[in-house]
Amino acid sequence: MYPEEGTMLILGIVIAVIGVIVFIVRTGQVKKGELIAGTETSRVGELLETAKSVAQEIGAGSFNQFVEIKGTTVCNAPLTSELARVPCVHYSLTVTREWEETYWDKDSEGRSVQRTRSGSDIVASNNRSTIFYVDDGTGRVRVNPEGAELIKEKAFSQFQPGEAQGSTLRIGAFSFNIENIGVNLGGGRRTLGYRYEEHIIPVGKPVYILGEASDASGELTIIKPTEKGKKLLISVKSEEELMKSVSTTKLVLLIIACLLLAGGAVLIVLSLF
Repeated sequence: MYPEEGTMLILGIVIAVIGVIVFIVRTGQVKKGELIAGTETSRVGELLETAKSVAQEIGAGSFNQFVEIKGTTVCNAPLTSELARVPCVHYSLTVTREWEETYWDKDSEGRSVQRTRSGSDIVASNNRSTIFYVDDGTGRVRVNPEGAELIKEKAFSQFQPGEAQGSTLRIGAFSFNIENIGVNLGGGRRTLGYRYEEHIIPVGKPVYILGEASDASGELTIIKPTEKGKKLLISVKSEEELMKSVSTTKLVLLIIACLLLAGGAVLIVLSLF
């Protein structure tokens, strides 16, 4: 086998393996869609009554059921997001440094040429969640977001051009010390600016929730399921929007996986013959 053939074989195997990984990721989306489509929406009032009846019959802490809830977020002591400064039950923020640098490379004739490339580094991030309630008009049920897959809405996005003044990044009430962020400021690399983004699950807005209803804590609460293969999902998107998104993602991943597997197979065959 010639060196070129060996390289082609290795490249084919790598591409095929990536295709398998993409297919496995797609399987997760398939299961997610099945969970959403296969779980009937529960009314909070009926759910509370059922849990109460079970507690009276066989004792408190015995109720456990995988449920789908649709309602409005309610919280007596909500968080205040750091950038948008709005009440919410969860927020996540990132500060990204966008940069550009010059470097030396070889052209097709082996001559040294100077090129420019750009990139980015996340220099700060933070996220917080708090326990809240969901009200669907028939009652309120407690939700513990720990371990949840969160589908949020964008609350803030702003780009500030240029380097930070001094050692502190500051925007509104948010500030961050950049002295020890560990990014390379030399070697021809120059800062284009900083991008601030924040995503939240707001208070008083509709949410879709998929999770396990349990009264083990003394109060009926939607938590991360203990059963393997099930998840706690909290989304600002509706069930219909989620199913559309899952369907699109499944199709795109299937196409990518097939192309990668086919491409990898072709390279492997060519390397052998």
